[in-house]
Amino acid sequence: MVKFRWIALCVAVALATPVVAQDAVEEIVVTGARLRRDAEDRAPPVVPAVTVPRRADNLIVQVRVVNDTRDATERRRELIQTLRDMARAAGRQGDIDLSVQENGQLVPFTEEMIGTLTLGVDGSRADTSATSFIVKTPIRPGDTLDSASGRIEAFVGGINGTGRTLVTITGGWQLSIVNPSQYRPQVLAAIATNARETSTAFGDGYAVNVDGMANPLTWIQSGPLELALFIPYTMTVTPRP
Repeated sequence: MVKFRWIALCVAVALATPVVAQDAVEEIVVTGARLRRDAEDRAPPVVPAVTVPRRADNLIVQVRVVNDTRDATERRRELIQTLRDMARAAGRQGDIDLSVQENGQLVPFTEEMIGTLTLGVDGSRADTSATSFIVKTPIRPGDTLDSASGRIEAFVGGINGTGRTLVTITGGWQLSIVNPSQYRPQVLAAIATNARETSTAFGDGYAVNVDGMANPLTWIQSGPLELALFIPYTMTVTPRP
């Protein structure tokens, strides 16, 4: 029997796994159908045969807060008060959080941050100030898109804006994943298992080679609340000399 180079593959897998700091926690927004960890890459990845399914951690949506009170000082006061009310209401609920998005990552939005906000101007209307942020809810095991989105809609609908402040949901529903690098060993193990099974299926006369283990972890949205995690790799089966 010609031996499959399993030891070499295991070594390659181990070397390809990055060391992640224990306190490095990031929450990444899954925009559209796919998002690369290495966002500088121009071409979208080709989804390989082996992927690992996982539910997203949170359902998120952008919320816009607008105020058109004529007096600028009063306009800011009303808008800021509404934001404080929202932050406090979210703090009383265990299933709603507020965040702001920075470079594709979500950063918690707290009441302490509100006083430092630079409010934007609605370019389509005079004497109107606006700001946007993210409302999210954790995706529970039994959730559907309707049940998870319903929690956010109920929260936003229950906010009584101060003065002439309006709070509305804008854009579409999106997903987020927390600290995705933690799933890299699981994906590598799935690829290794598939490589071993492929070697067994083809027999002693063939060699199985796997390339791409150093590529970054990647994910696509595979369902309303689901993701498929993978590492872009190629597997080739060649006759042994």
